[in-house]
Amino acid sequence: MKIIRRIRIGEFDLFKQIRLRALKEAPYAFSSTYESALQRSEESWREQADNSAQGSDRATFITFSDDAPVGIAALYRVENQTSVGAMLQVWVAPEHRGTGVARDLIDAIFEWAGENNFRMILSRIRDGNIRAQKFYTKYGFSNSDEFSSSDFDGVCLVKEVM
Repeated sequence: MKIIRRIRIGEFDLFKQIRLRALKEAPYAFSSTYESALQRSEESWREQADNSAQGSDRATFITFSDDAPVGIAALYRVENQTSVGAMLQVWVAPEHRGTGVARDLIDAIFEWAGENNFRMILSRIRDGNIRAQKFYTKYGFSNSDEFSSSDFDGVCLVKEVM
């Protein structure tokens, strides 16, 4: 049975577990590294998880299959652009790829975004992550130069929140 829900206050161990698994399994997909994440303090993990468990500026969603976390996606409101959200930390366990988990996670992000006055979601995909680029394009994202930056090696994709 598959369940998707927003992370809850106090679930920093769950957040740390799935984030470390994602960084270790797919280092090509993230700007953070597994090694740097291992150096983070418990307070740092707690603060990030708890801040995305409440309020309307950020949210982290986790997919569970038989009580095991198998997917994660987060949306953070972009500073100085209150109607824009940056989608981060998107990852699905390899054994669950191609099963609809990613689509369902992104659906949850868009539903929450709509309820919290986001008008646009952007996602930065690192060069070489062709599978992610194809997924986002199929989902309806399109290339954008508006949110691109010279210090990022990849493509910036955007999609309006309906």
